[in-house]
Amino acid sequence: MKKLFYIFITGFASLTFLSSCEDSIDLDLGAPVEQLVIDAVIDQTSDTQFIRITKSISYLDNGNYKGVQLDTVGIVDTASNTFHVFNYKGDGWYYFVPPANTFKVGNTYQLLIRDGSNTYFSQSELHAPTTIDSLTYNFEELGKFGGGKGNYITLWAKDKPGKGDYYWFKLYRNDSLQMKASDIKIAIDNAFNTDGNGDGDLFIIPIRENFTSRAYQSGETARIEILSIPQELYIFLNLVTTQLNNQGLFAVPPTNIPSNIVCVNNPNKKLLGFFSMVGKVSTNKLTIN
Repeated sequence: MKKLFYIFITGFASLTFLSSCEDSIDLDLGAPVEQLVIDAVIDQTSDTQFIRITKSISYLDNGNYKGVQLDTVGIVDTASNTFHVFNYKGDGWYYFVPPANTFKVGNTYQLLIRDGSNTYFSQSELHAPTTIDSLTYNFEELGKFGGGKGNYITLWAKDKPGKGDYYWFKLYRNDSLQMKASDIKIAIDNAFNTDGNGDGDLFIIPIRENFTSRAYQSGETARIEILSIPQELYIFLNLVTTQLNNQGLFAVPPTNIPSNIVCVNNPNKKLLGFFSMVGKVSTNKLTIN
């Protein structure tokens, strides 16, 4: 595959002189290597749980990921040795409708996928969810966090007691999950560092109030989920954010983010994606009046 890049070479002769030229270089990037992408974040609720399996595409390809149907997809509860089968519904989506209390806090679960002679495996412990008091909004005449005047939401919730808890916050605006790079919100205990000074306290203002720089209008709705996640998923999301924001003068070449899923029979076979059990809690839907 060949892509055309433009390298801009700029020279400064003095503080008042600026000249530039443009050279075109044709680089042979070679054929992209297709890799299996497995996205499996499973919570403890009785909501329908989903796993998505696709094939990777090249970095500069704007096409859609192609769903993949494999032989067997499921999760093993190591406490009871129960295998929960995820059924295929098309386009790489697999689903499982768990009865209440199927996934238990403190238990360890294993992702098990079979595709012909290949077996894919990962393991994760289910962490307890935190609790939420409420979700409120307030009209800000001067705006907030870089946004104009309007309504802004505040999440009233606390970190769980005990140092070393990790969280992922998901915002749903008008029932649509917000998925830009700036929408990935993660925390350690009630803040952004591991000192634990605010252990068990309210999440700090940059977390509980900074969910969007676009003010809410009358009639819009908001809902927030808090996922209690393992440290490994926190690190993975941190790397995702770094890659999505990797641009500008000091950008570095993009790289694939390491997965926690392995091919048991062929450790050299690289996969993408992540498996994690999470403890989920959600606010009620808030309507802006």
